[in-house]
This record gives sequence, structure tokens and C-alpha cells, in this order.
Amino acid sequence: MISAIVRDAPLDDEIDSELARFSPVTLREIESVSLMNRVDTKYVANDQLLPSLLAMLRDSYKVLEVEGMRRSPYESLYFDTARRDCYLDHHNGRATRLKFRQRRYKSSGVTFFEVKQKTNRGRTVKTRIPIPAIEDQLNEDSKELLGTTRSKYTQLEPQIWTLFSRLTLVGIDIAERVTIDTNLEFCDSQQDQPLEGVMIIEVKQERNQRGSPIRQCLRQLGVRPMRFSKYCIGSAMLDPNLKRNRFKRKLMAVGSHTL
Repeated sequence: MISAIVRDAPLDDEIDSELARFSPVTLREIESVSLMNRVDTKYVANDQLLPSLLAMLRDSYKVLEVEGMRRSPYESLYFDTARRDCYLDHHNGRATRLKFRQRRYKSSGVTFFEVKQKTNRGRTVKTRIPIPAIEDQLNEDSKELLGTTRSKYTQLEPQIWTLFSRLTLVGIDIAERVTIDTNLEFCDSQQDQPLEGVMIIEVKQERNQRGSPIRQCLRQLGVRPMRFSKYCIGSAMLDPNLKRNRFKRKLMAVGSHTL
């Protein structure tokens, strides 16, 4: 089930106005900073801060532009076992864990099956293959990629959708990519849950560099790093029966907008 939520038009206009002041970069140009093996630092903040944050970052980053769009809609369908083992691995703090998803990049029209692995050294390793479209089953190529992960979870089924708008910034003087997701919504076959007023910022680096421009700006704005999984938080919001002890503080924070 996929639905659309009402957007904050004035805020969207402010964000687009700030993005228009950035120099653009193309998909081809950012291939050198794809960072498929990287260190991730995530932040969760009130999306009202985004125009101010962008104004602070304008001289340090370029913005990805695809087909004239600087904010692109994304759709992801996450797969897990019937017992939600991937979810539970994350919840229980397992150092090495995997997530599986089909993701459609709507501005470019391409779709991938993607595997994200968190290693016991705190790195994120992403592998992916193109697929024709998002489907409720994995095709043979996707199953082959799944086999290369040596995951014990081979019987996967679709669990939840995540929908959001993403803007991508690329460092001018630093090998760094930043994604900022807004207008988040989680859906399953029964319901949908918007995550209003929240933005998810992910800083992707070859190695942990606390002095990067965006991390300095976030400190100035009082925004601290927060570990956050869209799949896990969305699953917990949609299914009250899932184990959630370790996620309660985050669920309360995003639900009450006390960010």
C-alpha cells in the first residue's frame, strides 16, 4: 500500500530556494565518490532546520541534479525473513548484520536490488545489481547476489515500503557524500505511517572525519549523531508487536518532534 502525505509547501519552497543557490553535479561526475565501502554517520533533526543548514553549506558542497531535479523521490521495498531476523539482528545489537531492499530512484528511472552490510568494524558495505522493477519476489540475479553474502537468511519476503525525498550533496574539497531525506513515510499491506517534521542526514566518508563542513555545521546547530535505521523504525511504527526496547527513545523522539 503506497499513499501520499500532505507536504509542507512553504518549507519545501524554502528548501528548493536554498538548493537553487548550489552549483550542480551530475551522476557521472560523482562516480568517483560512490563510497560503497564507507563510514556512515547519521543525524536525525527537525526538518525546519534544513533551509538554515543548506545556507551554511553552500560554499562547501555541490548538489546532485538529475533530469533538472535537485530533490528526488525514492521508493524502497525491504525484504526480511518471516521472523524478522534482520530487524532483530539490528535491535539486539549484533555487530555484523545485513539489510536487503529493492530501491527505485524515480528521477533517473533505475531500480536496484541492494544489500547493505554493517561490519564488526563499523563500516557499511553496499553491493547492488540493476533489476527491471520493484517486485514482491527476488529474481534469479537478486538471489545470486544474495548467495554471495553468505547470509543464513535466504528465505526472504517483502515487509515494508519506505518513501521519501532525497537531496545529495558532494564535498568540493573533501571526498564526502551527504544524503538528506525528508517527507518520510512507511507503508505495509495494511497501513501507512508518515514521519512528519523529521529529516534523516547521512554523512558518508572513506574514514571518520569529524571536522568535515557539515559535521561542524550540525554541531553549531546543536544536532548530535544518532544511529537510525529507516527499516527498523518504520517496522516498529507499523507493527506494535515487534520487539522494540532499544528503539523506544528514538520512537518517542521522532513521534514527539523533540529533536
